[in-house]
Amino acid sequence: MSGDRLRLVQLVRLADSGLVRVAWSATWAEYQVRATGPGGRLVGEYFTDNKADALATAERMLADLADRAGIPA
Repeated sequence: MSGDRLRLVQLVRLADSGLVRVAWSATWAEYQVRATGPGGRLVGEYFTDNKADALATAERMLADLADRAGIPA
């Protein structure tokens, strides 16, 4: 997926604890969900062709980042 353009679908930044990004790749016809922690460290990555699944996964990743940072949901 490295050579194609990704279209940003959703981006959520959690204070200084990280961010979760959902992007669409028309080339690969799939969504990429990526969670990064402080300093851009990759925490998790998930690929799916289903938008609802991608957004639900992003929500779970965001909750996990919040839990790691001690931020109440």
